[in-house]
Amino acid sequence: MARPRAEDYAEKQQRIRDCAAELFAMRGFEATSTADIAAEGGFSKALIYHYFSSKEEILQDLLEAHMDALLSAAEASLRVAGSPDEKDGARRRLRAFVRAHMRLYATARARHLLLINELGALPPKGKQAIVAKQRRLVNMAADLFTELAPALRRQAGLRFPTAMSFYGMINWTCIWYRPDGDLSPDAFADLACDLFLGGLTGSFASSRPPRIAAARSG
Repeated sequence: MARPRAEDYAEKQQRIRDCAAELFAMRGFEATSTADIAAEGGFSKALIYHYFSSKEEILQDLLEAHMDALLSAAEASLRVAGSPDEKDGARRRLRAFVRAHMRLYATARARHLLLINELGALPPKGKQAIVAKQRRLVNMAADLFTELAPALRRQAGLRFPTAMSFYGMINWTCIWYRPDGDLSPDAFADLACDLFLGGLTGSFASSRPPRIAAARSG
């Protein structure tokens, strides 16, 4: 008969994840050992191996969870934002989609850094699982840009480069963006949308564009 899980099983597992994410992001995956994670968290190496078979499994777990959270948030944002056929529906859906990303980027900086920097540390099968989820997200973005620019349907080869160009704008915010700075995550998401859709001169055509001039209030 299997032993029942301790009441604090999930809590301890999450502590390991959190410590590992911060250390992997700060020092790099290869430079971080399970002993380092144990020391940072104030628990034993034996505890880590009770939950995870290796540090590679911890990294896989972190990246799977981060991608699942991004996909779930992105899908939920589009359901709430409504139909692309409504007036300004496509733009509203894109804003909701990007806001969902930025809200997660602001609260999961370490995990997003791992997605950018440490994906190659996974074994091939594990990496493929993450890449498949990334493709789902990129395809969602490509569909949104096709809603906004129907000509992309006739130039299918541009859908992926368009979506990836936009991700190039927002993905690296984890390097410099601080959610307690001048722009909230939602305000930065709107700025990114306006810059991508309108260009620099179009986005700042008026002296005080309402969507992107709104810094944090209060």
